[in-house]
Amino acid sequence: MCSSPKGGRGNRPRSAPSKSFSEGFTTQQRARFTDVANRAQERREQRLATNKRWQKSQHNDINNNVESIEHHSPKAGMFSWFSEIFSAHS
Repeated sequence: MCSSPKGGRGNRPRSAPSKSFSEGFTTQQRARFTDVANRAQERREQRLATNKRWQKSQHNDINNNVESIEHHSPKAGMFSWFSEIFSAHS
């Protein structure tokens, strides 16, 4: 039968005890680890904030370029030229 128990596979003892890696730390080591981890978190937050500002500025630059192109495109120039001609004759 497929569901019958197999011998010897699940009865092995664990090779390493299951405890936290920081349990073996001294108080000084734990304080240093905490300090390093906190500084890393601060740098991560600063990097994310910088990336957001950069992406926002890139997005604004793209929008400004699109508006600039729309205002200075040949089609826009021709339209303004025609509108000046027709409004002058009216």
